[in-house]
Amino acid sequence: MKKLLVLGLFLTGTAAQTAHPHLNKTITTTLHGPVEVSVSYQTASAREIDPEASPVGRFINPWAPILSLSEDVKSGATHIPSGRYTIGLIKNGPGDWTLALHPGRLRQREVAVTPRLIPLDTLFSDSNGSSDHLVIDFSPGTGRFEGKVVLTFHLGTLFLAAELR
Repeated sequence: MKKLLVLGLFLTGTAAQTAHPHLNKTITTTLHGPVEVSVSYQTASAREIDPEASPVGRFINPWAPILSLSEDVKSGATHIPSGRYTIGLIKNGPGDWTLALHPGRLRQREVAVTPRLIPLDTLFSDSNGSSDHLVIDFSPGTGRFEGKVVLTFHLGTLFLAAELR
């Protein structure tokens, strides 16, 4: 009987894992120069972040997505050297979020905002609909970023876009 119970729990756990898979994704584009820019990430559930309960002034990186730059780029006036960066979010206050980069690979966790972090020139919206899973992409910008390439980050109701050039 114990064996059947253990087998049943194993099969239930396996079914739950396959019901909501975390897909590994890599998105690549070329900027001017040519500069190759890519993002590697897993499609984390939107439940990874509770925007209301998230602490202010902390760098949060759900499933530690990685941005790779073949050459130096800019985001607004901010210079970003070539290399690999962990992509994350900083909550500045209610309804105010910034995309930021941490040099190198940083495992999934929440860390204090330090001078090592590189805040990106970010547009935030919580009215772009909802995404059940993390979606990161490169797309043409709109509004202030019209005609520019932007890195987009969409998780739950959080939608952030940062210029890369």
